[in-house]
Amino acid sequence: MPTPVYVFAQMQVIDYDDYFELYAKPFIAVIQQYSGEVLTATPKGAAWEGAHTGNWTVLVKFNSEAEARTFYDSPEYAPLKDLRLNELTTDASTFMIPVDFPNFE
Repeated sequence: MPTPVYVFAQMQVIDYDDYFELYAKPFIAVIQQYSGEVLTATPKGAAWEGAHTGNWTVLVKFNSEAEARTFYDSPEYAPLKDLRLNELTTDASTFMIPVDFPNFE
């Protein structure tokens, strides 16, 4: 059985209106094709430790790392990813986090 993964992203959105219209709306349609589920997308993320200068945080759940990677590398997402990285945001960081419970015994 595949292990679920979370994709966590933080970024500095340049213009919220452009971001939502050009990226977020089409992103939802594409991510649903790959069984992705947006758990939260908010400007209220705050760093408890370390530094973060972004104004937008997103957490997405996928059924497996393979599905997350297939989405991220898909031809449907490629133009949106390019737009997000090169025009709509700065200082973006994206992390893939597997659901993993190590045995510390």
